[in-house]
Amino acid sequence: MRALARSGELIPVARGVYRRRECVSGDPQLARTDSFLARVRATDLSWNGELVYAGFAAAALWRIPTVGKMPDRIDVASAPAAGGRSNAALRRSYIPDVTSFEIVEGIRVTTIARTVIDVARWGTFAQGVVACDAALHGSTNPHRQTIRPAIDHSELVTGSLSMGPVPGKRKCAAAVAFADGAADSPGESVSRVGMSVLGFPPPVLQQPFYDSAGLIGIVDFWWPEFNLIGEFDGFGKYLRTEFAHGRDAASIVMDEKRRENRLRATATHPNVARWEWIDAVSLSRLRSVLATAGLPHSSRPR
Repeated sequence: MRALARSGELIPVARGVYRRRECVSGDPQLARTDSFLARVRATDLSWNGELVYAGFAAAALWRIPTVGKMPDRIDVASAPAAGGRSNAALRRSYIPDVTSFEIVEGIRVTTIARTVIDVARWGTFAQGVVACDAALHGSTNPHRQTIRPAIDHSELVTGSLSMGPVPGKRKCAAAVAFADGAADSPGESVSRVGMSVLGFPPPVLQQPFYDSAGLIGIVDFWWPEFNLIGEFDGFGKYLRTEFAHGRDAASIVMDEKRRENRLRATATHPNVARWEWIDAVSLSRLRSVLATAGLPHSSRPR
């Protein structure tokens, strides 16, 4: 094993735990989550499956997307009477209903609703919205098979109200109230947060557009009163094989150009604003993109 580690065939994850090099994701967009998920699995191996994972750790196992920096410690749930302390590797959170766990990939995790509620109260507002949006939206593969079922908004509302006086409760309630399952990606969720902070009017999400040839497509954001379409261009649209459907990047760009030309040619001739991840996470850049496109906003960010 030492020889395999020296040669790079085995990649260290935690003390005494390795994974094979071919198991490490080669997708740069997945590297952050992939590395964190490996740490969660390493922790579970070390603890012989005795823990119930919560927060960001449970989100990684549920394949609920998160943004920003991953926590240094692994979140686990404990009943108040179970005892145990947080340490350098684990952060314990006392949850009354910790017995209501589920099994994902052979590992015990909090329910989807409880998972995103904890992300919302432990993380930033944007992290909470991304997780809540994803939980409400659910997840399917390119063949429309369910990967993670969508949950109802009432589950998040009930869960956030039943927490009692815990740290982050107000922030969690704000994220739950703002959440919208129509948001189709983390980039769209982060963009929505930025729009709200900057005082832009809320858009209609996932609006279909048609012309004489039929459905043109479903746009990310639509402001009918300003005749403006907003499109978040994530890297996945151009780099991820599951979205490419056999096309190369040049073909995808051309298809997007034709689609945009059809959108602009519809009856109202809408304007189309496009932005990338670098714009979504920067309030100043997002303000510039949307204001340049003619979308009004309040003079002071909220």
